[in-house]
Amino acid sequence: MDRDTSSLDLIRRACQRLDRSDAPHLDARWILAKVLDVDHRDASLHRDQELTSGQVARFEEMVRRRASGEPLAYILGEWEFFGHAIEVTPAVLIPRPETELLVEWSLELLAGVVDPRVAEVGVGSGAVVVSLALAREDLCALAVDISAAALEVAESNLRRHRLLDRVDLVQGNLLEPVVGPFHLIISNPTYIVAGDPQLEENVARHEPQGALIDDVGGDGLGFHRALIDGFGDTVTDEGSLLMECGQGQTEAIEEYARSHGFETTTRKDLAGIPRAVRVSGAKDGAGNHSSGL
Repeated sequence: MDRDTSSLDLIRRACQRLDRSDAPHLDARWILAKVLDVDHRDASLHRDQELTSGQVARFEEMVRRRASGEPLAYILGEWEFFGHAIEVTPAVLIPRPETELLVEWSLELLAGVVDPRVAEVGVGSGAVVVSLALAREDLCALAVDISAAALEVAESNLRRHRLLDRVDLVQGNLLEPVVGPFHLIISNPTYIVAGDPQLEENVARHEPQGALIDDVGGDGLGFHRALIDGFGDTVTDEGSLLMECGQGQTEAIEEYARSHGFETTTRKDLAGIPRAVRVSGAKDGAGNHSSGL
């Protein structure tokens, strides 16, 4: 077997080029799987095999991109979220494992609801709404994003998973296009402050700034406050607002929501960081709020 076209030799050389990656061997195997059009868990990847010249060229180009710091998800063109393959491009954020908490909590809240209607504000790639719709065949949703490019990616993912008949895509800002009533409003709004030292360089360089940086509130919570201000008119009497947030932000979000008469609860991600806030309570006829879903 030609050493230049041997898959195991290519993996070894790739690992040397990817020495600054957190997991160079894993990255190289993901890329090889993409080139060979097999699942990254396929046993064939552990056996030496000869690649065509075209496959070698494609492999080496993808390794070059990864070595430059480009996120692996953009190179592969898809990423796994909640067990589903989700198409991603530089127009959308890469779905993170911590965001799966929104899906898990939403499914719990909707467990006793027949034919639930949900709205996702800031749909991005569509990872969350796709996961919800696949888990609940009776669920219908409205998905909103201000970015036309993001909506194109979301539409592609809905088509891929055959969900276009149950999820409507609308371009708009925050809750402006949302006309309820919905059982649940879900959002993973931008919550990073410009210049945040915790923001990884490669994330800041490659992922869409409009979906990363909050330029509304100055503290990363401008979109959260806007959603709290407006969601009450878009949900059922027992409806809720569920939002992801950054580390150290839950206390301020809860304080703001409670000051407006709502009840709040939080949940931690797998790393033990408070990651999601639920705001509940709907106005009754007297203008008061009652706890709900």
